[in-house]
Amino acid sequence: MRVTNNLIYGQSSRAIAQANEKMLTVQDKITAQTSIVKPSDNPVGASQLMMYEGSNSQLKRFDDAISMATSNLEYQEVALESLHDSLDEVRTLFIQAQNNINTNEDIGAIAQEVSLITESMAELMNSRSADGSYIFAGTDTKSPPFTLDSQGRYQWSGNEGIKYAQISDDMKIPVTDSGKTLFQDIWTNRTFSSQRLAGDVSLSAQVKNQGDFNEFMDDHFNPTNPADNLFVITTLPVGAAEGTLPDVNLAVLQADSADDKARRMQFDGTPGVFNITNSQGEVMASGSYTAGEPINFNGMSVTMRGEPGASVGLVLDPPRRDNVLNEINDALEVLQDRHSTSEDRSKAFQDATVSIHNTQRSVSEGRSSVGARLNTLQQREDFSSANQLSNVIAQDRIGGLDLAAAATELSMNESALNASQQVFTRISNLSLFNKM
Repeated sequence: MRVTNNLIYGQSSRAIAQANEKMLTVQDKITAQTSIVKPSDNPVGASQLMMYEGSNSQLKRFDDAISMATSNLEYQEVALESLHDSLDEVRTLFIQAQNNINTNEDIGAIAQEVSLITESMAELMNSRSADGSYIFAGTDTKSPPFTLDSQGRYQWSGNEGIKYAQISDDMKIPVTDSGKTLFQDIWTNRTFSSQRLAGDVSLSAQVKNQGDFNEFMDDHFNPTNPADNLFVITTLPVGAAEGTLPDVNLAVLQADSADDKARRMQFDGTPGVFNITNSQGEVMASGSYTAGEPINFNGMSVTMRGEPGASVGLVLDPPRRDNVLNEINDALEVLQDRHSTSEDRSKAFQDATVSIHNTQRSVSEGRSSVGARLNTLQQREDFSSANQLSNVIAQDRIGGLDLAAAATELSMNESALNASQQVFTRISNLSLFNKM
């Protein structure tokens, strides 16, 4: 067999190339820190690595959503906590304002401080997140949720939509809360109206016990039939026949002149009896009547001055919702009015206090909800971190590289390459292969 130069050079070139390829393959594995650089290295392992890599990529996308949701909810939590504290301050100031030793300057200072706190609360209700979105505006995050109308009252301008964050394959979580629910749709103090229907009496009426009155409202207020919300107090002289009741005209609200009131004062102490009936004529309560002394009925207190033989209508006012800032400002108007009586102020403070209490309860519920969602996000974040770590460990188990073994293999391949090169040099210099 004849050994040609082409054969010698071809075989040597292939040997050197193979040795060089093996060395480069090991170098690539060391650089990539994996034993599977290309699918042909381990087809099954490569597919498993791709599966784990895809899982981690999706978990990282969920991590981004969790981070965004956490940021939004933390802004809400801070705003709600500040609002709760501000409402506490306003309630304390209103309590101070009811002290009879306050001077006009004291009242003015208290009113000014409450006004400043109210403005601060308005800003908190219109809080923005880091990206400038209004956090209590629903899905319309580019416009403020609360605005002042021409009457100086705060109105809801947002919507009740909710934004969600997808934090796992089958789980999404609300990242916004509607300011309408938290601050606007707040039940105000329950009240009733009174009017003289018949007879020659002056009249004053107020809620004396709010708790008892609230229970009475819960049991007797009918939102669909207003007539059921009317109760009539009828006074009669002692010994009068039960059937002799004055005519009742619900359409007429009679005004009292100063002379009328003075004349009726002479009847204070005149004895009589009273009955309180509902819209069906059923007697709800009865007792002795003395002009000038209050008649108490389920938290309501009614005082009439004048002789027996009159009728007074009590109408349960429909429950009303309003922004707590409006209720506070209404109380401030009464507080700053020098002509307001102590009864006027007491009622205004009671109305504002009830609204503050109901708002704080709404805010507390909102904070609890936000806190629960933040806990859920933290748990999902911990789960995602653990899952990603598990995937990395699985990837290392499948395609991990033993650096010591790789370094040894690289050294061996380098030696083989050097040996191939040296062998080629020696063979090419042998006289047997010299050209003729």
